[in-house]
Amino acid sequence: MGLAVDVAAFAMHAGELRVLLVQRGELPHARDWALPGGFVHPGEELHEAALRELRTETTVELEPRHLEQFFTFGEVNRDPRGRIVSVAHLAVLPAGAVEVSGGGHTLGAAWLSAHQPPRLAFDHQAILDRALGRLQLRLEYANLALEFLPDTFTLPELQGVFEAILNRKLDKRNFRKRVLSQGTLMPSGERRSGVGRPAQLYRRAKGTRTPAL
Repeated sequence: MGLAVDVAAFAMHAGELRVLLVQRGELPHARDWALPGGFVHPGEELHEAALRELRTETTVELEPRHLEQFFTFGEVNRDPRGRIVSVAHLAVLPAGAVEVSGGGHTLGAAWLSAHQPPRLAFDHQAILDRALGRLQLRLEYANLALEFLPDTFTLPELQGVFEAILNRKLDKRNFRKRVLSQGTLMPSGERRSGVGRPAQLYRRAKGTRTPAL
């Protein structure tokens, strides 16, 4: 039996939630899209294996702002190469464009729609679906949405992250009231100029880091 890791890495791109996928260069599922992942080396910690595969297969050098194990996939026939158990990880990469290209045995890498991805190899659609569910759950009891944003941000930008993850629109007034009542944000003392009235910038309140769990 083999032990592997797979990584569902998310980031915001132009207001859309995207997931980092690689195009496999080897059988099985050659040329199909898949989550970055691979076998764990002897003596290697699981989170180290997840980071190694992310960097090797996609050339991402930036440290994830959040990384957590969220489920173990061990169905008998999930991999045609034999009995392979995969520990799935959820990662959030920094805000802004993160350039990627294929590395290792992959033909390429790309940021693609998290809610409407192409057909995925193995059971990676099931892994992605569960990762999205985990991400949505973490919005309700943690501050994970803040990991998608720069250090200072506007409330509309924060609402945009929630809407992109939940894949639905939210009422602006109710959203503003709810997030400001939670005590997780504080005014930065700065405003962003643009069309119309300068927007208030917020930052994470002290002592409100996202728990890894």
